[in-house]
Amino acid sequence: MIIFYKNYKRTDRTFLSIQSVKHLFPDIDIRCLFLYDTNPSEYDSEIEIFKSLDVTCYLDKKTYNFKNRSGAGSALNGYYFTEGINKIYNIVKDIDTKVLILDEDSYFTNGNTINFLLSNKFDLGWAYWKCPSSGAIKYPKRDIGINGSILAINPKKLNKYFPIPEVEEYIEYLLGFELYDKCLNDGLSVVKIPTRLYNDYCEDGIFNNDKEVIIRDLTKNKITFKEL
Repeated sequence: MIIFYKNYKRTDRTFLSIQSVKHLFPDIDIRCLFLYDTNPSEYDSEIEIFKSLDVTCYLDKKTYNFKNRSGAGSALNGYYFTEGINKIYNIVKDIDTKVLILDEDSYFTNGNTINFLLSNKFDLGWAYWKCPSSGAIKYPKRDIGINGSILAINPKKLNKYFPIPEVEEYIEYLLGFELYDKCLNDGLSVVKIPTRLYNDYCEDGIFNNDKEVIIRDLTKNKITFKEL
């Protein structure tokens, strides 16, 4: 299985998250897509450090940047998440193996999440996230939302569903209708990741966007790491 991180200007947190995977699964294939605003040189001071951990690195230009409009908790996250997922899919689309796509703050402390995915066959592995109560912009209301920060795929089996539409829409709805529902309707193997239940990470990490919280949790769980 390939562990593939997306990083956009949260390099310090991505670096910590990757080290948690390396600690628990030292031989696993880890890759990272760095999204830059105008020039790949924006990561010159950091990317060699990632390579020293045997991380395969890719660079691509950021497509969406809404400047003062945050994607956190808004329908703009449909652009942000699908951009990263689609760009990573384009890299792995011809690779015949499982791929776990993660955002910058996805770290692990006991390995149960990755072990589950390694041990089970699937075409799509998804994690539950609560749908926004305000409802979708472009889709009907639904009860089952899909977490955009962790998504496991078998690229060759899912090629007909990519690229996922990059639109202004809550990612929980977007992935639900454009990936989860379509896989189920086509009879593909769909599994629910049991250690990512909304904001309960079942002691395999903590849902947060705070570097200091990650550091404290890694230290508590005796996960070795260094900071950038």
